[in-house]
Amino acid sequence: MRLVDRYITRHLILPFIIGVLIFVVILVGDEARKLGAVVLGLRVSPQLIGQYLLYCTPQAVVWSLPVGTLVGVAMAVTALARNGETVAMRAAGASFTRICAGFLVVGVVTSATAFAISEAVVPSATEAAHRVFEQLTRTQPVVREEYNQFFRDETGRIFYVRHMNADTNQLSEIMIWQEDARGRLVSITAARRATLEGPVWVLEEGRTVYLDAEGQPQHQEQFARQPIKLHQAIQKYYADKRTPLEMTASELDELARNLEATGQSAHQLQVYRQFKYAIPVACLVFVLIAAPLADRYAHLGSFAGILIAIILVFLYNGVRSWGLAFGLTGILPPVLAAWAQNIIFGAVGLYLLGTQR
Repeated sequence: MRLVDRYITRHLILPFIIGVLIFVVILVGDEARKLGAVVLGLRVSPQLIGQYLLYCTPQAVVWSLPVGTLVGVAMAVTALARNGETVAMRAAGASFTRICAGFLVVGVVTSATAFAISEAVVPSATEAAHRVFEQLTRTQPVVREEYNQFFRDETGRIFYVRHMNADTNQLSEIMIWQEDARGRLVSITAARRATLEGPVWVLEEGRTVYLDAEGQPQHQEQFARQPIKLHQAIQKYYADKRTPLEMTASELDELARNLEATGQSAHQLQVYRQFKYAIPVACLVFVLIAAPLADRYAHLGSFAGILIAIILVFLYNGVRSWGLAFGLTGILPPVLAAWAQNIIFGAVGLYLLGTQR
């Protein structure tokens, strides 16, 4: 049977690689589309664009490994069934579950690989992508259409902008809070607008109120125009958008503890933390359900495996999306929200494997 396992697994390799590559290209292409919305029309280096997309690839690989496993198993089992090889193996006394043992091992390995990449590679690659993104957008000051945005600059100042106008590169109704080294609020600046003049932002029609040690207004200064170092803060705001799924499990744990220490709910972070483990396990779940389905419907044609893979991807992502939505709103506990799709599809897969003749 070891010889058979190796033979069966070889059928998996090519469709697995093709499935992973196609999905990686789709996901990285979507990143390129979103990047184009920011740097469209700017004079940017193709090398920087290439670096940015390269650093986005590890996250795309994590999401693509389950899809590649699904496509590989579905196509391999379909080919074996249509060639009569699974029938011959069963005639020799091997159960269908034993025939799929090599696929199950591949599912476990790819699940572990996806989790390892998610923990060890994705966070650092995401940070590198953000640094490249800053270089891309630094080629020319630019804002995107946004309303009611808060962000910090490199000195710790807190900014509020009511409207970022992408057409005019103008900011409307700006508030700036300045703190000292101990975190005490020392001044508040308000301006009607900020306009871009060359590489410099200029606050217009504003005033600054200075506060004493008790936080009471001490004196204020009005100004018609005041240059401000703001470009780096805006670009950092756009670039520093690492999602919870791009963090490590330990980082999510630390964030959750910090939130709970301040009396806030960490429910959403716990949901994302569970998804960190649940998404890689999809590789194994897809093996469980794709193998018996592909064997049952192989008689429909050579493309039955592809059709099964497409349907399962859509159904799985649908359940995952609903679980995430219900989890983030607090309707479902974090574990159930993140693992619902694996529990449902895994249970169906185990049932099909157990009843497959």
